[in-house]
Amino acid sequence: MKQLTLSQAWQLEDWATIASGIATIDFDKESRHRVQQSHSNMLKVLNQGQAVYGINTGFGSLCTTAIPHEELQDLQVNLLRSHAAGTGPNSNDAIVRLMLVAKAKSLAQGFSGIRPVLIDQLLALYHADVLPVVPQIGSLGASGDLAPLSHLCLPLIGESKVNVGREIMDASKALSQVGISPIVLEAKEGLALINGTQFMLANGLYVAMEAQRVSYWADLIGSASALAYEGSSAPFQPGIHQVRKQAGQAFVANRVLEFTLGAADFQVATKHVQDPYSFRCMPQVHGASNDAWLHIEKILLDEGESVTDNPTVFEDAILSAGNFHGQPLAMAMDYGKLALAEWGSISERRINQLMLGKRGLPPFLAANAGTESGYMILQYSAAALVSRSKQRSVPASTDSIDSSAGQEDHVSMGANASTDALEILNNTWTILSMEFLAAMRAHGLNSGLMSPIIKDLRDAFMDAVQPASGDGILAVDMEATKQFIQSIDIEDRLAFNA
Repeated sequence: MKQLTLSQAWQLEDWATIASGIATIDFDKESRHRVQQSHSNMLKVLNQGQAVYGINTGFGSLCTTAIPHEELQDLQVNLLRSHAAGTGPNSNDAIVRLMLVAKAKSLAQGFSGIRPVLIDQLLALYHADVLPVVPQIGSLGASGDLAPLSHLCLPLIGESKVNVGREIMDASKALSQVGISPIVLEAKEGLALINGTQFMLANGLYVAMEAQRVSYWADLIGSASALAYEGSSAPFQPGIHQVRKQAGQAFVANRVLEFTLGAADFQVATKHVQDPYSFRCMPQVHGASNDAWLHIEKILLDEGESVTDNPTVFEDAILSAGNFHGQPLAMAMDYGKLALAEWGSISERRINQLMLGKRGLPPFLAANAGTESGYMILQYSAAALVSRSKQRSVPASTDSIDSSAGQEDHVSMGANASTDALEILNNTWTILSMEFLAAMRAHGLNSGLMSPIIKDLRDAFMDAVQPASGDGILAVDMEATKQFIQSIDIEDRLAFNA
């Protein structure tokens, strides 16, 4: 188990341990003091009788409605219940863990006016692996991720549903089983819990972790395809990339050379004058996606250290502003969608090249072309996924919509951008697994070129998956291949530019 404290600045590998549930989170003295002081500051202002948004007023367009002191607790509970209006598929366990801890870390900055017990409760759920059921759809990404965070936080008070060991049960029952008592919310606490960007942030962090693995496999699988296609190493030579000054493409080119090392004929000019772009331009395309995700990773990490609820409690004032607005994440995830989609798009083009009956390969990689269709329809399915990824790549951040009776008149749609990215991520994993399956078939049909790394990988694959040698049910081999590549632990998966 990795020990982390809320006052530390975390890197992506720290968040990865949280997503896996193998980190312990310490609510350290420094953070606890900040939170307690912020709570005291909030009480001081509240006791002065001032009208403060979300503390003693209604929410959204009801901000001018004053709430009597004796109803402040009811106000916070009603807020969580009424805003739990999510729909669609549920978030996976890793994302929910990230949400719980990201919310705790944001509140621990000490500008939210809440009691430390809220953070204790969030971390208690995380450490007990009692994971709230959080639907993916319902946030506009601007007044915070209101609906998803309401679902996340209702279990703190013993309401709604949680997932415990893959069993969905009432939160009250789950809390009782693990010895956690429901808490009673006080002034501002419900608002602090659901106002923030932790849903889109958690989605973004999860995709960023997976993007690093996708990057590695895209280069590895592309290398296997290039060897099967009897490609040239010329486009990957260091001098080419030294004169371009793009770090991402130089890194990819070097990694391809490492993956193909030992394939002697690949290291010299071949009889083919030029390879198609999908092989020749792997460094430029893959590298651009790498660089995009390095940029996005910084934005996500900065957001993970930020205060994103509203209002913000300072020592001498409580200010209502807009830190909940998800525009930075919305635009970043839209960028990330493009980067993910391009890994899939160029992969599908390499699949197509392997189907054309060129360079010693039979049409559609069929051992008995005509009687057998080979992998003809594999390319169809890959193309369909590429098309879906293109459709999901339309920027969500440009699609603002008016809400809350005009009070919230510009929203980020960052939540939709992040869930679009999740779908494109899965599409890209599937396309890459299809390319890998095709490349492995091609190596079996053509002596081609082979490096020790690719040979060892192919041997492991053939032993584990045992794909059909002729026409079989492709969907079975496709799914088995995807499971195979996703199950392999890649040593440098957490470093785009090791």
